[in-house]
Amino acid sequence: MAKKRDRCPVCGGELKPRCVTYTKEHNGKLVAIGNVPAEVCQKCGEEYFAPQVVDELHRLIKAESWSETLSVPYIEMELRV
Repeated sequence: MAKKRDRCPVCGGELKPRCVTYTKEHNGKLVAIGNVPAEVCQKCGEEYFAPQVVDELHRLIKAESWSETLSVPYIEMELRV
């Protein structure tokens, strides 16, 4: 089992347990999974997930058994850099 972190490896901020909404694009669809346990940096907002949480996220996304569909605003950026 991996050692629990208490500091963010990105900025050194304090990590606190929180439930977050995880989003990922899958097969051209934006998938959102709520109530996901994570360690969240209080300074930069980076989120860290335990290996078993990542495994479950992948399982849920691959299963494509959505419990509901939400409408979200969508805007495409036209700026090209």
